[in-house]
Amino acid sequence: MQPNTEPSEFENLHSMEIENPQAPYKRLERDVSLGNGKGNDLPSIELIFKEKAIPTWRNQLTIRAFVVSIVLGTLFTALAMKQSFFNGLVNPVNMYAGIVGFSCIKAWILIIDKCGILGPPFTRQENTLIQATVLGITGVTSSGGLASYIFGMSLTTAKQRDPVIDDKPNIKNPSVGWLLAFYLTTSLVGLFFIVPFRKVIIVDYKWLFPSGQSIGYLINSIQAPLKTKFARKQVTTFGKFFSFSFIWSGVTWLFTGGSNCGFSFFPLLGFKASDAGFYWDWAGTYVGVGMMCPYNTIISILLGAILGYAYLLPEITKKNGEWYTEDANVESFHGYGAYKDKDTTTALPVADQHSTAGSSALEIDEQFRTQNFLDDKISTKYSFAVCAALMLVSIIVVPIIFPQVKWYYVVVMYILCPLFAFSKIHAQGATDMTIVTANVGKIAIFIFGSWAGVSRGGIVVALAANGVIGNFVSSASDLMVDFKTGYLTVSSPKSILIGKFTGIAIGCVITPLIFRYFQVTYPDLGVNFSTYPLPFAGPTRDIASFALEGPSVLPKYCLLFCYCAFALGIIINIIRDVLPKKWATFVPIPLIMAVPITIGSYMAVDFCLGSLVSLIWRFKNKSQADVFIPIVGSGLICGDGLWTLLVSVFFLINWKPPACVRFLKTQSEE
Repeated sequence: MQPNTEPSEFENLHSMEIENPQAPYKRLERDVSLGNGKGNDLPSIELIFKEKAIPTWRNQLTIRAFVVSIVLGTLFTALAMKQSFFNGLVNPVNMYAGIVGFSCIKAWILIIDKCGILGPPFTRQENTLIQATVLGITGVTSSGGLASYIFGMSLTTAKQRDPVIDDKPNIKNPSVGWLLAFYLTTSLVGLFFIVPFRKVIIVDYKWLFPSGQSIGYLINSIQAPLKTKFARKQVTTFGKFFSFSFIWSGVTWLFTGGSNCGFSFFPLLGFKASDAGFYWDWAGTYVGVGMMCPYNTIISILLGAILGYAYLLPEITKKNGEWYTEDANVESFHGYGAYKDKDTTTALPVADQHSTAGSSALEIDEQFRTQNFLDDKISTKYSFAVCAALMLVSIIVVPIIFPQVKWYYVVVMYILCPLFAFSKIHAQGATDMTIVTANVGKIAIFIFGSWAGVSRGGIVVALAANGVIGNFVSSASDLMVDFKTGYLTVSSPKSILIGKFTGIAIGCVITPLIFRYFQVTYPDLGVNFSTYPLPFAGPTRDIASFALEGPSVLPKYCLLFCYCAFALGIIINIIRDVLPKKWATFVPIPLIMAVPITIGSYMAVDFCLGSLVSLIWRFKNKSQADVFIPIVGSGLICGDGLWTLLVSVFFLINWKPPACVRFLKTQSEE
C-alpha cells in the first residue's frame, strides 16, 4: 500500500487537530541512529511510519470507522449465532474472530477505496478501532450463551432431558426484553475493572496475546509505506506465510469429509502416542503461536500434556466403574470429565516477563510504543467508580430478571470474578487459549446450583451465575487483546476502550434481536433433530441439574484432586517468585500446564514444532529471528483464520469436503 498523504494534507482531509506528529518520530530516528553501535542494521518498525501522523485519541474515533464496525459486527453476529445454533461450535482460539474480521474489513475497504468513495485510506488507528468495536459486538454472542446456558433455562430444553425438571422455578424462557437487560448489566462490568491493570499486563509483564499481536502485525504490514527495503521485506514475508497457511488450510480441509478424517490426526510420534492425544494437528495457528511464545510457556504446555494425558488421565480412566459411574458421559460431573475439568486455573498466576526485543532498534520501538500507550491516561478512580456503579446496577437488576437469584448470590459472583478474570487473561496472554471461560462456567454452575438447590430454582440460579461470571471474564480478557493490538499500532487506549464499550453496548441490542428472528422463523428452535437443535443447551442444563445434588454428585476423590491441584499451583508460583530470575524461568507455570489438560495434548505437538523452528532460527541468526519470527507466526495465524471464514461460508451454502483421509494401524501395530 502506498503511504498516506503528507501530514498537512492529512490534516486537511480529516479536519483533524494533529498534536505535533513529527516530534516523536524525530526522537525515534535519533535514538535508533545511536543504538548500541548497531545503528540501522536492524531497522525500526515504527520509523517506517514517520511520514504518517499520529491522530489524537478523539480523532481516532471517526464516524466511518463506527459505521463499518456496526455493519460487519452485525453480519458476524448473525453468522456466529447460526453456526452455534446448528452445531454448537465455539472455537477455543480467540484469534479467529479478530483475524477474520480484519481481513474482511481490509478487503472491503480496499474495494471501496478504489472506487474513490471513502476518501483518504483508513489509518492503522482507525483499523484498530474497527477491530475492537467488531469484537465487542460479536463478543456478546460468544459469551452470551444463547446456544448453551440461556436456552438451557428454557422449557423446550427441560422437556428433552432425563430427568425432566420443568417446575416453574427452574424454567426461564428467553425473550428479547430480559436478554437485553441482562447483557447490558453484566457485559460491561469487566471492561472498567481491568482497565487500571493495562500497564502492568501489557507494558510491565509483556504478556504475549498472540491474536492481538498478530492483528497488530497484520495492520502494520498492510499499512506500512513501502519506501524502504526492510518495509518491503516485512510485507513480502508476511504475505508468503499468510498465503501458505491459507492454501494449506484449504488443502487439508478437502480431506475432512467424515468423522475423524483429515491430516489433523497425523500420528507424528506413532499410534501409541496418537491414542493418548499426541498427534500433529497440522494447524498453522498453533504452530504460529508456538513460534511466538517464550520457551517456558512451551515447556509448561509440554509438561502439562505429559502429566495429564500420558499419566494422570489414563490412570483415572482405569478407575471406570470404581471411582465413578461406568456408563456416565465423559463430560458430566458423574464421570471422567469431573476430574478433567478441575485444574489449576483457579490459582492466581505469576507473570512471565518476556520480550522478543533483541536489538537496539526493537528495544527503541518498544520504548516508543510504551510512551504512546501511556500518554493517554485513563483515571483509575474513574474506572473503579464506573465498575462499582455497574456492579450495583447488576446486583439490583439480575434478581429482578431472575427472582430465583438472590442479591447476595450476585455479590458472591462478583467477588469471584477477579480471580477467574486474571486466570483467563494469563492463559490467553500466554497461549491465546480461551479455555478458562468454559471451566469458569462449570465451576460457577456447581457452586451456585448446589447452594440454591432444586426447590429454589437452582438450575436457573446456576445457569445465570455462569452468565454473570462468564460475561465479566470475557469482556475483561478481550479488552486486553485489543490493548495489545493498540500497543503495536500506536493507538490510544482511550479510543480502544470507547470502541470496545460501544461495540459491547451495540452487541447487547443486536444479539437479542437476531435471536428473536431465529425464534420467529424457526418455531422448533432447540428441538432435537430440528434445523437448529442447539446441541449444547441440553448438556449445559444437565450439568446444572447434576450440581443440585452438591458435592455428592462428584466422583470419588474428585475434590481431593481439585484441592491438591489448587495447592500445587500456589506453591509452584511462590517458588517462581522467590527464586532468582535466572532460575525462575526454568520453573513451569501451573496455569499454562492446565491448558493442554483441558483442551488436549495435540496442541503441545504443534506448539513444540513452532518453538523448535524459532529455536533453530535464533541459533542461526538471532537478530533476524527477533524481527521476523513474530511476522512469520502472525502470517501463519492470519492465513488459517481467513480460511475459517470460507469454511463458515461453505457451511451456509452446504458445501462439504469431498474426501476423507484416515491414518490406520498396520496389523503389527494393533
